[in-house]
Amino acid sequence: MSLESNDIYEFEGFRLDLAEKVLLRDDVSISITPKVFETLQVFVENAGQLIEKDELMELIWHERFVEESNLTFNIKMLRKALGDDAQKPRFLETVPKRGYRFIAEVRRIEADGENRRRRGDSERKLGFSADSSAPFVPVSVSPRPRVSSSQTGAVVTLADWRHEPETKQPEDSKGHAKPELVLATPVIKSRPKYLALVAAGLILGAIGLGYYFLNAPGSGEAIDSVAVLPFVNTTGDANAEYLSDGISDSIINSLSRLPEMKVISLNSVLRYKGKEVDPQKIGSELNVGSVLIGRFTQQGDSLVINAELIDVTDNRRLWGDQFTTKTSELLVVQGEIARKISDGLRLRLTGEQKTQLTKQYTQNPEAYQLYILGRHYFSKQTKEGFEKSIEYYEQAIEKDPNYALAYTGLAFGYYFLGNRGFWTAKESDQKTEWAALKALELDDTLAEAHVFLGVTKYSNFDWVGSEKELKHALELNPNTYLGNMAFANYLTSIGRPDEAIPYAKRAAEIDPTTTPGLVAQAYFVARQYDKAIELFLKVLEKKPDLAQAHIFLGETYVANGMHEAGVAEMQKGVT
Repeated sequence: MSLESNDIYEFEGFRLDLAEKVLLRDDVSISITPKVFETLQVFVENAGQLIEKDELMELIWHERFVEESNLTFNIKMLRKALGDDAQKPRFLETVPKRGYRFIAEVRRIEADGENRRRRGDSERKLGFSADSSAPFVPVSVSPRPRVSSSQTGAVVTLADWRHEPETKQPEDSKGHAKPELVLATPVIKSRPKYLALVAAGLILGAIGLGYYFLNAPGSGEAIDSVAVLPFVNTTGDANAEYLSDGISDSIINSLSRLPEMKVISLNSVLRYKGKEVDPQKIGSELNVGSVLIGRFTQQGDSLVINAELIDVTDNRRLWGDQFTTKTSELLVVQGEIARKISDGLRLRLTGEQKTQLTKQYTQNPEAYQLYILGRHYFSKQTKEGFEKSIEYYEQAIEKDPNYALAYTGLAFGYYFLGNRGFWTAKESDQKTEWAALKALELDDTLAEAHVFLGVTKYSNFDWVGSEKELKHALELNPNTYLGNMAFANYLTSIGRPDEAIPYAKRAAEIDPTTTPGLVAQAYFVARQYDKAIELFLKVLEKKPDLAQAHIFLGETYVANGMHEAGVAEMQKGVT
């Protein structure tokens, strides 16, 4: 089989022109990358035949060292372009553990000039032919790296941020597949952290929701970073456990509105839940100057909250207080705690920043209780948890129809149900967009709502609109993990990986535990291999037994032309 051909192939309304390097449907060019084009070419030239995975990879990548995940990436992209369903395929059939077969009827047309006259205005829509300028659509690849072998040598499979089974892809009004900007999925549960490195066009794996924070003093100078740990539930009632994360989450959210300050995401601090706290050790691990620890006791409607802010340089107490209140007044108390933290850290805040710090998104205490219950179930990161969170957000909106933050919560739930493959991408995309627009209609200062709107604009081919929304989100809150991750993904997907690096770095600062090596991955995609190698080596200094780091370091060596060192490093990851 050869990829050198000038013929034209037609199948079920599609037209593949090998000379022009374009895939058409109804005379409209469909956006695919060069490698996806080559993948489709191999299939139509061998329609009806089983093509083994190794043979397919050899045809497309020749002698290059690549991962099986690159093939998986191409197959998913091809299915998106064709609007195919892996469960009920019309075009591409998966033969388990072997390969793929193109099952549609294909008609071959001999190459000549006349056969090309139909191209005309084929690129009148926002589509791209198979050239190097076509943007890569962020897709994800599987969560656990593994190594197999092919004729070309070691093949490494990378991590799938979405844990996504094959599902029917979204389509536009003409039935064309739509691209999807994938956000890193937050990993809330305690489990080994896997590096995610996407050689096919994606940075970053990983994953979580993030939030941010403020400044403070030591011996007169402000401390510019803090980690707010989950509050300890001393009640002994499991039904009150949602308050543990809920109180911390709300304080993190308030503090994150302060620019120039770093607040560690809830995702990164949850690993300390239920463990004995050593503020200095936590400060060192999370690279922050202060740690907030707290506990609460609930008896009926009464709530006693104790909070203490520690300077991790010398374990000195910067501030501490006890608050006795009613559960219905929790909103006010959390704002007061955030304000007192800023005082304890000796932050110099403007009047507007002080207002933002204590801002309340609802005056209805019942709506707020339902909202933090929604956040609690969302953090479980399961289908049932996402669906339950949506139920609570909807109940919160019933109590307060103007509760913009609850609509943003809906956007989170809708997006990640699709992101994890529990819903079709089309349904998820439509509902996410609706919820984000509704949230912004009520309050256009919500950064995360702008992030989700940017994601849905991307999936509708509105690159300019997507970038505008993501930039605006970061203007509103430079400290949002979600926004930094999404913008890094966006920049990488449209071929601007060098610009993505600062945002990847910021995301890693906010959520340092979810993806150790996140910035190294960004450098890899930007082809700054020396810097990527340096950072992967630093990861291995701290975690010498981390198999994935050895594998990805080996991949970087190979990409940098250091083949022997690369293979040796990959072997360390599988032995």
